[in-house]
Amino acid sequence: MCQFLLRDARRSLLRPLRRCYSSNFSNQAIEIESGLQRELDGILNSFDAPITYAFGYGSGVFKQVGYDSADKPQIDLILAVEDPVEFHSRNIKQNSHHYSSLKYFGPKVISRFQDVGAGIYFNPYANINGNEVKYGIVSMKRILNDLKNWESFYIAGRLQKPVKVLKTNPTIEHYNHLNLKAAATLAKHLISVKYPEKFDEFQFYKEITGLSYLGDIRYHLGAENPKKVENIVTKNFDKFRMYYKPIYEDVVVNNGYYLPPGFTLKNSLKKIQYRIQRTSLTQMLKGVATAGVTKSVKYAWAKRMKSRSK
Repeated sequence: MCQFLLRDARRSLLRPLRRCYSSNFSNQAIEIESGLQRELDGILNSFDAPITYAFGYGSGVFKQVGYDSADKPQIDLILAVEDPVEFHSRNIKQNSHHYSSLKYFGPKVISRFQDVGAGIYFNPYANINGNEVKYGIVSMKRILNDLKNWESFYIAGRLQKPVKVLKTNPTIEHYNHLNLKAAATLAKHLISVKYPEKFDEFQFYKEITGLSYLGDIRYHLGAENPKKVENIVTKNFDKFRMYYKPIYEDVVVNNGYYLPPGFTLKNSLKKIQYRIQRTSLTQMLKGVATAGVTKSVKYAWAKRMKSRSK
């Protein structure tokens, strides 16, 4: 009898814990159209190399105002892996055509090159299952460090906007929750300074989105649409609402507060701008080597034309 009571007691204790854990980060599970979901799953499952966490982003996954629906945009993916050397070793064997001439130096050199700057190695214009895909490989160590400490603000800034998670990881979800809370804390402060008379939810998401473009060298070169921030929020307002629902209640409604170590309301903008400026320049220079000259020119020209047409 005692054994049954003990077993029931254990079950009753575990049940609420499981519910709490599984629902904690449900806001990060953004839904998309089922056909696109199947396409993205197919792309991810096509890789033989192990992937720990993955998400899709950009106009190929979420629509933005001003993009022609007739022109199918490139699909952007980030793949987080435990061992970059192992990933590149297996991926070069399977998809050598995705890589530039750097592949001839081997996976160790590619992994060391990947670790420069924001710690991401991009393969753009890869044809996967008939889709044009740009995918970036990042180590779990670097992605977690960026979420915890805003080391480069590259992945942290990307994850502050709605993304489509394709492979979940509870550790990343936990630290991304803190990342979102930090972005919300800063956005709320910026609104209180700029618009002290009125708090506007749309502006709140604009401030969050704008953080990841502070100091981005692509804006100075005219490679980005100057209305990109507003376009992203306009087209994806409902997704922002879902993504930030528990964060909004915590920070805006209940006056919660969180910023990464070393960041304050006074120094955050300057620190973020410096890190993005440095990282965006490094990633741009890396892109020539990782993509090759032809693909780099093609990508830069496409971005330039896209920014001019909006």
